[in-house]
Amino acid sequence: MTVESRGPGARIVGREPELAVLREFFGAPFSRHAFVLTGGAGIGKTTLWGAGVDAAREQGLRVLSARPSGAEAQLSFATLIDLFDGVDTDELVALPAPQLRALQVALLRAEPTGAPAEPHAIAVGLLSALRALAAGAPLLVAVDDVQWLDSPSADALAFAARRLEGDAVAFLLARRSGRSSTLERALERGGLERLEVVPLSLGAIRRLLSDQLGLSLPRQLLRRIFESTLGNPLFALELGRVLAERGSPEIGQDIPVPDAVEDLLGTRVARRPGPERRLLLAVALSADLRTTQLAAIADPVALDAAVDAGLLIVEGGRVRPSHPLLAAAAKRHSRAGERRELHHELAGVVADSELRARHLALATVRPDAELAVTVDAAAVAASARGARQEAVELAEHALRLTPAEGAERSDRVLALAAYLEAAGEPRRVTALLTPELDSLPPGAARVRAQLLLSEGGGVSSIWDHERHLEQALAESRGDPVLRARVLAKMSSNAAATAVSRIRLAEAWALEALPAARRAGSELERPVLYGLGWARALSGRPIDDLCERFHRVSDAAYYIADSPDHVAGQRQGWRGDVDGARKTIAALRSLADERGEGMSYALVGVFLCEVELRAGNWEAVERVLDEWAESERLLVAPTYQRIRAQVAAGRGLPEEAQQWAEPAVAGAEAIGTRWQLLEALRARGIGALLTHEPCRAYESLCAVWAHTELEGVNDPGAFPVAPDLVEALAELGRVDEALTVTARLTELAEQQEHPWGRVTALRCRALVQLASQTDQDEAVSALANAAVAYERLGLRFDRARALLILGRAQRRRRKWAAARVALEHAAAAFDEIGSPGWSEEARGEVARVGARRPPPAGELTAAQRRVVELAAEGLSNKEIARALFVTVHTVEVHLSHAYGKLGVRSRAQLAGRLSGRT
Repeated sequence: MTVESRGPGARIVGREPELAVLREFFGAPFSRHAFVLTGGAGIGKTTLWGAGVDAAREQGLRVLSARPSGAEAQLSFATLIDLFDGVDTDELVALPAPQLRALQVALLRAEPTGAPAEPHAIAVGLLSALRALAAGAPLLVAVDDVQWLDSPSADALAFAARRLEGDAVAFLLARRSGRSSTLERALERGGLERLEVVPLSLGAIRRLLSDQLGLSLPRQLLRRIFESTLGNPLFALELGRVLAERGSPEIGQDIPVPDAVEDLLGTRVARRPGPERRLLLAVALSADLRTTQLAAIADPVALDAAVDAGLLIVEGGRVRPSHPLLAAAAKRHSRAGERRELHHELAGVVADSELRARHLALATVRPDAELAVTVDAAAVAASARGARQEAVELAEHALRLTPAEGAERSDRVLALAAYLEAAGEPRRVTALLTPELDSLPPGAARVRAQLLLSEGGGVSSIWDHERHLEQALAESRGDPVLRARVLAKMSSNAAATAVSRIRLAEAWALEALPAARRAGSELERPVLYGLGWARALSGRPIDDLCERFHRVSDAAYYIADSPDHVAGQRQGWRGDVDGARKTIAALRSLADERGEGMSYALVGVFLCEVELRAGNWEAVERVLDEWAESERLLVAPTYQRIRAQVAAGRGLPEEAQQWAEPAVAGAEAIGTRWQLLEALRARGIGALLTHEPCRAYESLCAVWAHTELEGVNDPGAFPVAPDLVEALAELGRVDEALTVTARLTELAEQQEHPWGRVTALRCRALVQLASQTDQDEAVSALANAAVAYERLGLRFDRARALLILGRAQRRRRKWAAARVALEHAAAAFDEIGSPGWSEEARGEVARVGARRPPPAGELTAAQRRVVELAAEGLSNKEIARALFVTVHTVEVHLSHAYGKLGVRSRAQLAGRLSGRT
């Protein structure tokens, strides 16, 4: 967890829909007379109410505002006094004297004389005053926390509200959920809109803590905050402040209750009778209890009383706290001995064996070898079903309960370390194992330790990682099963991290496979994972490996070490972005559900890879923003190179360079070759945009040479070929461009690779254009490539192909064709949010001699062009080929154009179009 200071004026987070409704209300404030925000304490009503007040002022409304409190609820006219605080008495001189006098007395601006002013006279005076103020400018009466409105003010405002229909006066109110106020009921006749302010989403809570407190939290801790506060922003901020002061709780530790929440909820718990508090504590200590189970440890009358008091909720026989923080407060107000006693009783009533083991562990203070066996088995079961956090907590208890001299202690240390790795706690893995390493017995225990340390928080480079693997390999000498375990890790490390020795990585995995199959699923799965990487990068399918991976065991697998995500990435490499997106998104959701922090982060990177290929920059930026606001489990060059790739895709070469340089330096320093290659690609693409082919070649050639040398044969894994060929063509190095194109074509045909095939078409066209041979064939190839990219959903590639085509046509002085291609390229870049590339395309348009005719009627430029070609008698297929789009796109444009032109057939089209020209 990291904390940074934040200045005042932080933005409102996660309330975009509510803010839009408020802006709409104040855009036409008197079509609806009043707006009421409702919701629970701390849910954000006041923040939105304040935003509404600001919006009203921006619209030119005059605002009378008041924020009553519980302390003022018994003071007569306290709210009216606040409302008129900024109103000068001179503005009210036109009121009839009795009304003015009564109102001034109520506002404490005049001494009472004679009999007290009648409430009716004060209400009439208020009505007249509001009308007088609204005559100068539209008026908003804004009252927060209406539930604390004093009765005299409420009655006077309700009287006025019923009579202000048609006047330029609107009301903005905020109150807690519950029964409508007197003022609301009075406003209903004139048109009242209500908005229930709902809890913030998990993502909004993350942004809130980042914006307001500068907190960067691990994903699982963030989820615990969200679940504990039920998305209440006030509670989340208070909890965030406590965590910023005290640090993050470890797995199994309770979320602290902030003082502000304790004042609200803790006092409520403390006031309840002992039996009710004990019931709440029981439910806090054991989730998903049933009424029948509680009846065994408490009086049913106490349960009824706790439900009536709003402490507990019963749904379908299950009992839960009315709010998670009430449960936390109950724990805080209990004694350790009381909790241990209750854990012991709960162990006797719960049916789930894992839960029973947890209760027994929490009820026991001293080491207990027999109980340690039970709790260890529960940890194994939790891990097998993918419950990573529960496995860690149970394993910690099992280790604590194991006698220091027990033979099982080493195994339990290593088991806990493995669970911590799966839960995304690499630093704790290192902290746990480093002092234990020398005391572990030689052989299997030390091999397991070195493998775990190779992924631990103390590993700062790939060379540290390899050093641990070498030590593990030395420890495994003479034991084929242990050797297989190490080779599996070496295989995946070489392929996925170092992107090197792909053939050797496959050989290591194949050597390990027989021993792994004899040893069982625990070892076979890592071997299949390493083999999956090697095969995928070499350009071969891995569906059989994925099927085998799942067939060997029903136990939950660690997602970061499964070939499923490799298969998902391979879909993206081949151009199936929809399939890849579906596969990767499902794995990311599963990682989040299981509490696998590292897997969630890693699969998020793979999702970025897919969206980068689709040209979906906004989706990538959403993942990166979440990453920036959370604790980073991955190395900095990964984040930096993805930022560089987004900048290159958007056509921002300077920004791409700024991100790529530290990514390249950082990746080289720690040996993460994957990030280095991708950063170099981003740098090269940016150089192409700035017309620096030499600089582009330098970066792009390094990527191509490395993948060729190390056996990365899937052409889409690092899709550098088209950019490299473009740079070579611009430099006039046609022979080299032809060599790259030939290799790409060979690989694409061997692998029946959709992206590779269409990209080879694009590269051949570039070579032909550079060598000034077969120009017509090159133009046709580029047009076909653009259509093929569109079918694959590769929008950035399509736009790039159209840009190349337009340039080629312009250089051939085919002005009309050049204009069409370039305008389509500019529109395509605009559509995906690539302004730099769009500007490049429009710059090329400006160099075309002929001017484009103005659009006819209401048709868009694209619709106009389709209609013109259809009027000339071209078929939909011919139009699609001419405009470098799909037939479906032509059909959509024609359908819309027919409606706008009022025609039903092509026979009517030519005459109708000429009549509008």
